Amino acid sequence: RTAMTEQAHARTSDPWTSHAAAASLASDKIRESQSAVLRFLRRNGPMEDERLVALYNGDVPQSPSGLRTRRAELVKKGLIVDSGKRIVTKSGRKAIVWQVVPGAGR
Repeated sequence: RTAMTEQAHARTSDPWTSHAAAASLASDKIRESQSAVLRFLRRNGPMEDERLVALYNGDVPQSPSGLRTRRAELVKKGLIVDSGKRIVTKSGRKAIVWQVVPGAGR
């Protein structure tokens, strides 16, 4: 397997400010924000995105959409997985409960 460099990106439909912000993020900053989400989930246990956003008080400030994006990136990296459990959110929709893979990111 070859190492891949993480890079921030913006959707083509996003305003120029989003593209500028994505371009300004160094890859180590992305890893730092991912690590903060991983640490938070490791300390607080499995949860769905709605709860993650409501409770997150990690050492790296992040927006609600940023938290969901970091969680999705961690899923792609195989560090967080679907627990198989579902929870009904405040809006009445079912949501995946995510959990850290034992020993992930250590």
